[in-house]
Amino acid sequence: KSYAVKLNTPIVIEDREPGMGKVLTRFKLLALAMDHTYIENRLAFGILEDIDLMPLFYKFVEFRINGATQGVYLLVEDPEQYFRENGSEFILRRGYYNSIADAEYEPLFYSIPEETYLTRFREIYALITELEGPELYDALSQRINLQQYFWKMGIDYLILNGDYTDELFLYADVQLDTVRYQLIPWDYDDIFSSEPHEVGLTWGTGKLFGTRRYATHQDILDEIGDKLIYSIEDDLDYIIAMDPFLYGRYEEALSRLFSVLEPTIFDEVFNEIEVELSPFYMNEEVVAQSKFDRDASSFSLWKDNMRHKQELLEERYGQMIKYMDSAK
Repeated sequence: KSYAVKLNTPIVIEDREPGMGKVLTRFKLLALAMDHTYIENRLAFGILEDIDLMPLFYKFVEFRINGATQGVYLLVEDPEQYFRENGSEFILRRGYYNSIADAEYEPLFYSIPEETYLTRFREIYALITELEGPELYDALSQRINLQQYFWKMGIDYLILNGDYTDELFLYADVQLDTVRYQLIPWDYDDIFSSEPHEVGLTWGTGKLFGTRRYATHQDILDEIGDKLIYSIEDDLDYIIAMDPFLYGRYEEALSRLFSVLEPTIFDEVFNEIEVELSPFYMNEEVVAQSKFDRDASSFSLWKDNMRHKQELLEERYGQMIKYMDSAK
């Protein structure tokens, strides 16, 4: 089980780099029981952090209840704490069918009613059925940071993110009394997926453009071609894939992304994970606890998986670079 923790008294959590710390009163303890070597969330967060798309504090911890180990968890700063500390008063977690799965409103800075924030989010999905081309791009850009969204889509394609629509927080940024949403990606425990989340499901896929059902991954590829988009579960991603102007802006954003995301990122992030996870794999009690996970872990499984996943990401990175070079 994962846990949401709220403390009456702030505590200081030591950073991943010794000598630094983070003061927290709210954080999540993410269970890694579905990931047999515990690397997926941390790997995705590290890549997203490198391109300034993961603003939250996070680190591996051992979680104990009444002295008994529960194994390795990923402690992550609560997005609600982050948005409040950074001058926002409204945050939402996107749900299926263009809904809001959860939201938090605390009017501390602006005289903006909660309904205004809700309406601004709903406009994103209303507009994609009303406008197209440059007009749609401009209207969306006024309501959501599309460059952030494009970069998230690019990383999701790179790392084969198989769980999608509801794994995104949007927090309101107010400039000149105008609301525009910024992104916090969330919950990357289903990367390296063999197919996108929408394949084979009879629920969850957006409905704004009719009933969309995909029995196989090939059905998705038949619809969008060889575009560098992994999932079209959400209607916003679907229209980005299908509107030629939006997809052109997406490819431009990918070119900027890959001018920032150096190929050395994989060595850096996997080396960090090795340093951070090694103490846990040296702890026999923690490793033994993994028998209660979906699949038990071990030091050798971890090392083999790290090597295999780095090779896979480097290969996909090269393929994306080659695609973008050929598209110029």
